[in-house]
Amino acid sequence: MIILIIYAVFLFGIGFWDFRKKDGLEGFLVANRSANATKIGFSIMASCIGASATIGLVANVAKFGFPAIWWLLAGAFGLSILAFVFAKKLRKTGALTLPQICEVYISKEARKISAVIITIAWFAILAAQFIATGKILAAFDVNNGVIIGAIVIVIYTMLGGQKSVIKSDVYQYLIVIISLIAVLIWMLMQPVNLFSNLKIEFVNDKFGYDLIFYYLLIQGLVYIIDPALFSRIFSAKDENTAFKGAIFGVAGMVFSAFLIVIIAFGTISLNDSKSGELLTTTLFNALPPVLGILLLLGLLSAIISSADTCLITASSIFCYDVLKSENIKIHRVFVLIFGAISYVLTIFGEEFGILDYLFAANDIFATGVVTALFFAIIFNGKTDKNIMLLAMVCGGACGLTAAISGDKIYSFIGVFTASFFSILAFLRVKFGQRKIYI
Repeated sequence: MIILIIYAVFLFGIGFWDFRKKDGLEGFLVANRSANATKIGFSIMASCIGASATIGLVANVAKFGFPAIWWLLAGAFGLSILAFVFAKKLRKTGALTLPQICEVYISKEARKISAVIITIAWFAILAAQFIATGKILAAFDVNNGVIIGAIVIVIYTMLGGQKSVIKSDVYQYLIVIISLIAVLIWMLMQPVNLFSNLKIEFVNDKFGYDLIFYYLLIQGLVYIIDPALFSRIFSAKDENTAFKGAIFGVAGMVFSAFLIVIIAFGTISLNDSKSGELLTTTLFNALPPVLGILLLLGLLSAIISSADTCLITASSIFCYDVLKSENIKIHRVFVLIFGAISYVLTIFGEEFGILDYLFAANDIFATGVVTALFFAIIFNGKTDKNIMLLAMVCGGACGLTAAISGDKIYSFIGVFTASFFSILAFLRVKFGQRKIYI
C-alpha cells in the first residue's frame, strides 16, 4: 500500500508542478510543442502499451497462441506509416487536435463529425483502462480499485494536461520494461522449462488470415490516424523530431510485443487450474514478493500511461473542436466530467471486457474517421467535401453496427464504403463535371 501512495504522490507532484507554471492552451494540449524525440518515442510506447497490450494481450495468447501478437504488430505497422508518410506533414500544420486536421484536409463539418465520433469512441477506451486499473489495484488488495484509480488518473491529468502526461510517460514506460524484463529473467532461471509450450507462429487454426487481415486493417488504420498519437506528433519541437520520435515508438512497440507474448506463454505454464487472471493472479502468486510487486507496479504504469492519454485526448477534442473553447478552466472541468462518464461505463465491465471495449471503439473510429482522413491527407485535401462527409457518415454507421452486433463483417464494409466514397470524392475534383466511371 505504501508504494501505491508514493506512486500516486509522484503523479500528483508532476501534475501540480506543471499546474503552477500557468501555461496557455498549447501547454495544456501539446506541451508547448517542446518535446524531444526521446520523450515523443517513450510517450508513444507508454500510450500504446496499456490495458490491451498487457492484460488483454496475455488473455488472447491463452486463447489464440502466439498469433495474438498481431494486436501490437498491426499497431506497429500502422505507426510506421504514420512516421514515414504523415508525421512531418502533420507537424507542419501547427494543428492542436486531430479534428483540426480534418478541417485542414476536408472541411469544418468534418471537424465536427470527427470530434463527436472520437468523443464517443474514447469513452469506451478510457473505460477499458479504468477496468484494467481496478484489476491491478485489486491484486494489491485495494478495495474499490476502479474508482480509486480513476480519481488518481483524472486529478493529475486535470492539473498538468499534456505536459504532465508526456513527462510521466517516460518514467512509466521504463517501469513497465524493467518489470517485464525482470519477470522474464526469473522465468528463465526456473528449474522447470516454462516455455516448453512456446510455439512461434503467426497464423494457426484458431487465428487465421481473416483475423490477421482484420487486425492489420482496423487496428493498423487506427495507429495511422489516431488522436492520441497525433497529439504526440503535434507536441514535438519540430518536424524531424516528430519523425524520429515516431520511429523510436515503432521499435519500442515491436520489442514490447515479443516480450509480453513470451512472458504470456511462461505464465500459461504456471496456470495449473487454467482459470483466473493470468498476470494479476497466476503470475503474481508465483513470483517472489518483491518481484510480484514490481510486476503489478509495471502493469499499473502501463495502464495509467494509456488512460491519462485517452482522457486528455477525448476531453481536449470535445472542448476545443466541439465547444470551440480555449479556456483552460473549461478543459479541466471536462477532464473531470469525461472521467466520471467513463467510470460509469465500467459498471458494465463484467459483461463487456477490456478488449471488447477497445474493439468496439476501434470499429467506430476506424470506419468513421480514419479511412476518410487517411485518403484526404494522401490526396492533399483535393477532394469533394460533401462526398467526403458521406464517406465519414456511412463508414461510421457501419462501424457502429459492428460495435453493437459484434459482427466484424460490418467493419470491413465500413472501411470499404468509406474508401469508395473517398476515392470518388478525389475523382470528382480531379475530373470536374466529367462523367466518372467506377
